[in-house]
Amino acid sequence: MDEVPTPRWIAASLRENEGRDPLGLQTTTQDRLMPLLLPGILELSRRARYFAFHAFLLDEYKGRRLPADGKSLATFIRRREWELGIAVQRCPNECGSSPVGARRLSDVAAGPGPFPRGESVESSFGGYGLYYRSPLIELGIVARAGTMLGDQPIPIDVLRATDRAGRLAATFRSAVQGTEYYHRFIWTSDPVPAAAIDEYAGVACLCRLRERPDERDAVHDAIFGSDPPAAREDDEAAPGVSATLDGGAVQRRRSVGHYLSLVAADPNVPWSGHAYRDALWSYPQPRSDGHALVAGQWAALIAKDIWQEVICSVWSQFCRAGLARSRDLGRGLTHAEVRDVASNMVGGPPAWGSSYPTTAITASLETAALTVPDRDGEDIDVATASLDTLRWLTAGLDTATSAIVVLLELARRTKDRADPGWVKASRVRSAWQPSVAEVLAAVSEHLDGQPSIGETLWWLVSRFVVPVHERIAYSKLPDFTFRFRWEEGLLRFYDHGIERFPLAAIRANPLSWITWDLGLWEGDEPNESRLTDRGTAFVHEVLG
Repeated sequence: MDEVPTPRWIAASLRENEGRDPLGLQTTTQDRLMPLLLPGILELSRRARYFAFHAFLLDEYKGRRLPADGKSLATFIRRREWELGIAVQRCPNECGSSPVGARRLSDVAAGPGPFPRGESVESSFGGYGLYYRSPLIELGIVARAGTMLGDQPIPIDVLRATDRAGRLAATFRSAVQGTEYYHRFIWTSDPVPAAAIDEYAGVACLCRLRERPDERDAVHDAIFGSDPPAAREDDEAAPGVSATLDGGAVQRRRSVGHYLSLVAADPNVPWSGHAYRDALWSYPQPRSDGHALVAGQWAALIAKDIWQEVICSVWSQFCRAGLARSRDLGRGLTHAEVRDVASNMVGGPPAWGSSYPTTAITASLETAALTVPDRDGEDIDVATASLDTLRWLTAGLDTATSAIVVLLELARRTKDRADPGWVKASRVRSAWQPSVAEVLAAVSEHLDGQPSIGETLWWLVSRFVVPVHERIAYSKLPDFTFRFRWEEGLLRFYDHGIERFPLAAIRANPLSWITWDLGLWEGDEPNESRLTDRGTAFVHEVLG
């Protein structure tokens, strides 16, 4: 009998998908900590001038009485982003700025012109919708579609009727209103001559904000100001906290002021992720209670990322070892076999026996008597190494025993820490994982039982790895993201992306670029960074 082909309407009920956050740790940073620490600034809302540019677009759209529907507005924005992107890539300063839609634009911008019309990115509202819409809404500059105006919702995003919003749009307009692009081509679908684009580039490129004090000040006020009701005469405020500022603006100002204080102490901070993370943990003496509060919050973020790298090392070795054992047996693993796999992940480096006391490692750390070779064979003195060096150590070795060392050292360095900022941020948890404060408290309780390394490894796997991953993977069905799951009493492993998972971004690039664009620091090379007079004044204003 001939084989009957599968009907085309039948599709697989599950879609294999590796998944990006198998233990739910990135979401703690992305969805919980970053909105707390730096509200209104997304990871990809990196260039300050885009705040003015998008305010200008919304103002022009309303002023020209263009169709009040989201589809028309979205098309208008994407097309204007395309044209600005070409201009940025043809900057006469050759600044190298990366505009929205850079990948799609590079070949076009390199041509001789005239330049065809296009759209920036394949998203409903382009780069505005992806990177700048929610910040502008949170900053109080834009009212989103659906906001009630009287008893009717507005149909599209509009600028709020405030001085801050109006000045933001007006200052960008003043920069470009003399160009042929603004007078003619912004309103047509004709190809744009190179001369018109290049003239536009000379005044509209992202790098030009530093040269335009009025627009720069308008962007500064958009990011760090607010429009609350008038304050009472008897209101009192802490250093850097105006009684007229809302809580989001206060937090933003303090976080950026703290960042600038780190740049002042270490000029490598804007250039190096390692220097940035080290500085956030080992920060200078706070200048005020408000500074101490925000510094403690960012330090808790660093501790959370150390914990993530720790459990990631345990995760990846467990996945490798479990997959190898199940292949040897030709089946899933029993509970006893799973425990045996976890308890014997002790080959390192560093290597210990499964029965070696975990508290013996703790004692070695207390006396600064433990070194661990990194993947290049260089001995790292754990007690004196920076936390970020230890993060790189376990990430590079990718072993469960290195994870134990780094976790115990983190616990040692945070023991008895109780400053308000640390307490607040270290208690932030996700729907899937406990907070770093809960983890450290659990580590202390676990050590009270005098466990062996094997018992500690099983404790980590059975508490923070297996049940958490199963819950997350089940929540993502019909996307099949399991690396393992219990099936009929056996833990079955899947060769479905068992590598490490990355840390979530923690705003290093937005902080560096936005503060540069606003003229708060200067220096063209690492080791040359220094605060400008504006930057120094901002730190004093915000932090005391």
